[in-house]
Amino acid sequence: MALAQPESDSNERRVAPRTRIFKRAQILFNNRYSTVDCIVRNISATGALLTIDGSVPLPKHFEFRMGDDEAIRPAKLVYRRELFAGIHFLDVALDGEETVSVVPHAASMAGLAAQAESEEGLRLFAKPLPISIASRLPWHRG
Repeated sequence: MALAQPESDSNERRVAPRTRIFKRAQILFNNRYSTVDCIVRNISATGALLTIDGSVPLPKHFEFRMGDDEAIRPAKLVYRRELFAGIHFLDVALDGEETVSVVPHAASMAGLAAQAESEEGLRLFAKPLPISIASRLPWHRG
């Protein structure tokens, strides 16, 4: 009796295939004065899945070093769920091919700062509540 092949997941959004590994890594931020140890569960050319202590807060943008390699890659946090964090490498071209595998510290920090400035334009502005809702609030005087 043949085993049924798993159907392809239409929700799959990964550009590059991932490879399962179990390797220690570090997340570097705050001009490399702060580090967080983690375990890489799987990795691809465009990102990785990390196991990390759930109580440790992570910045949106940081640098990533796997193992004892001196290669440090700029990365951003894509999602965080309890002990897992999905990251995307920022030194990857849109077509999935790597552009530069090692980015000097000053250049990577300048790139992260520029990206953070461009994201600051995305802000939410508070709008007043409709009168039908606001009138039911105990502190509303109307």
